[in-house]
This record gives sequence, structure tokens and C-alpha cells, in this order.
Amino acid sequence: MNLSDLTLPIFYEDARQYSLVFTPQLAGRLAELHIEHGSTNCVPVPRTLTDGRLMLCADVLTEVGPGGLLQAMWAAADKAVLGQAVTVMPWADAVALLPPELPPL
Repeated sequence: MNLSDLTLPIFYEDARQYSLVFTPQLAGRLAELHIEHGSTNCVPVPRTLTDGRLMLCADVLTEVGPGGLLQAMWAAADKAVLGQAVTVMPWADAVALLPPELPPL
């Protein structure tokens, strides 16, 4: 499923079931949008997966609607590109792609 398949904004309980998976190039563009239009009260920090893609919990999508902390960032984004470039997958499937944790030193 792609981001364009979701109806936004999404309810928190629903969003926590999903992850947003995207390329490093798209992560760079999202970081630029956040610098220009984001909120210091909500700073999405993606995690790198073993296949080189990055992921965020889809709960950030609860902040793209009216009054949300990421509303201005979302308004400035090219939703046609994001809709097709962001894969939405079950949270457990994305977590399974995280690299193993390193033991403490």
C-alpha cells in the first residue's frame, strides 16, 4: 500500500499500526521541508532499515491536519510524489527490517 491509499489525517490508534517507508533521497527532501515549514515540537527522525530505506511510525500523519504540528510542512509537500513514493506497511513488518541492536559497551 502507498501513502496515497490512506485517508488523512489518520486517527492515532490506526496510525500506530503502520510504518512509513521511503528512500534516503525522499528523507532528504522531507528534512528540507521540515526545516522550512516544520515544528520544533514535532521532529520526525527516521530509522534506517537493513535494506537502506528509512522508516517512521505513521503516527506522524496525525499531525498533518488542520491545527497539527506538521500541517504547514504537509501543505508545502508535493502530495502526488509522496503518495506514490512512501510505502505504508504494517508496523511489525518494518520493525523486522531494523538492524539488530548492538550490545552495550
